[in-house]
Amino acid sequence: MSPLRWIRDWWWARQRAIDLEILWPSCRDNAPDLDRAKAAFAVHAFNDPAWIGFYGRERLASFIDGLE
Repeated sequence: MSPLRWIRDWWWARQRAIDLEILWPSCRDNAPDLDRAKAAFAVHAFNDPAWIGFYGRERLASFIDGLE
């Protein structure tokens, strides 16, 4: 693995961790229900290379569906 790819993968993992630590709880706490919280999070995740590049669209949808 090239050093640049390693750095990118590390950075993307960190971005996803921050999203789950900060963004997802904010979506969950401010949305009227869990489905809308997931939809709000999905708007971000489906437009973020850190999520799309790691999961792909189908696996990402499944991951978001499993959020609690």
